[in-house]
Amino acid sequence: MRFSPLLVLVVLAGASAFAGSGCSKPEPPVLTPKSAKVTAVSLAGVDLALDVDAFNPNASELSARSVTGTVVLDGRYTLGAATMSTPIRLPAGAHTDLTVPLAATWTDLTALATLAATNRPVPFTVDGTVNVGGDRLNVDLPLHMAGTLTHDELVKAASRSLDALPGLKLPM
Repeated sequence: MRFSPLLVLVVLAGASAFAGSGCSKPEPPVLTPKSAKVTAVSLAGVDLALDVDAFNPNASELSARSVTGTVVLDGRYTLGAATMSTPIRLPAGAHTDLTVPLAATWTDLTALATLAATNRPVPFTVDGTVNVGGDRLNVDLPLHMAGTLTHDELVKAASRSLDALPGLKLPM
């Protein structure tokens, strides 16, 4: 089979035009944690609001599809996995302030009572991933955030849990 020299030139010119047209591998967004705030502490668990700056360096809009994380209190008490699965739009070439709500449930209520009895603020961390992209192409980006539960928040949550048991109260 013979190819016409003109056909070869047209195909090569088209390929080089396509290659130079800006079609390139998408870059992952850059996530910058800003703060992690406790919004509620209850018998069920801890609700958090994670504030993150997300920069999308691409020429196309992306979507933060989900966030998953594990919450650890005081470096030793794991609350378990927390998930947010509401997609968030990341406009092209722009910074977006995200507030991601996460709810983590207590796996051991004795940890709540132990932490409430420490009479100090308790640090927490959230380690997980943010899934960014679409149905056909997406990537998991690492996320690490830290914050503090106040002693008052812990005592109120522990008190509510003990109020559920007849005859027991936690002193305030």
